[in-house]
Amino acid sequence: MTTPMTGRPDADDATREGHPSRRMFLGLGAAAALPLTTEGRLRPIEGAPTRSDTPAAQPAGAERLRGVPATLLCDALTRLGHDRARFTLANNVRPTVATEGTIIGPAVTTQYAPGSGGSADDIRRFVFDPVDTAPAGSVWVIESGTTERVSMLGELIVVACRQRGLAGIVTDSGCRDIEAIGRLELPLFSTGTVLYGPGAVIHPVAANVPVTCGGAVIRPGDLVAADVDGALVVPVEAIDEVARLVEELQGKEDATRADLVRGASLRDAYQF
Repeated sequence: MTTPMTGRPDADDATREGHPSRRMFLGLGAAAALPLTTEGRLRPIEGAPTRSDTPAAQPAGAERLRGVPATLLCDALTRLGHDRARFTLANNVRPTVATEGTIIGPAVTTQYAPGSGGSADDIRRFVFDPVDTAPAGSVWVIESGTTERVSMLGELIVVACRQRGLAGIVTDSGCRDIEAIGRLELPLFSTGTVLYGPGAVIHPVAANVPVTCGGAVIRPGDLVAADVDGALVVPVEAIDEVARLVEELQGKEDATRADLVRGASLRDAYQF
């Protein structure tokens, strides 16, 4: 049912047993289903489990990379001799909902393989468990194992990811429930939207193993970064060296920008 004039769902229509429904998310907005904090951010659903008190363990340099644009990380990795074909994800892996800034966090992974017939137990072990046990700040990376676009996840899985404090989700296939997901404010990177799920095409086979997502090999614990320019992986053993070089490159960019603003020519201002 809907309320007169507004067309919005009424309370009975919007909730079931006191819990927010998808219609509440879409009709009233996330703020109605997930109330706002005093800072105007969405706060967790009351009574839902969270893992915000268990941040992911990271190398010392990882914190220095927080907020660094993916382009600068790419430049640093390239200068250190890493093959960009191995550390950058395919350029069709894009933000699927509005995203600001760069997400970065250690990978937790799920791997799918071609073929139907995955069991409910496979889904629990290889899809649900990685989310339920992920340390806060992690990035969930899903290898689809197929070139066909299928929906790897929808709204309910994203609600769980958000409640557990994940930094974002990256997959080399599709997703669905985009309007509802967009209201959850959790960055999601995929190849686009699709109505149907993966069951007839692929099935989950492993969790927290090395995966190949968008052409890049990503191991659990590697840092995954993504923003509007693209997504990439920083190998865990390279994090400290990348952090050092990023600071050097950022300093050069800042100096170049300042000189350009003062009117210098590109030839005089640009620092290689």
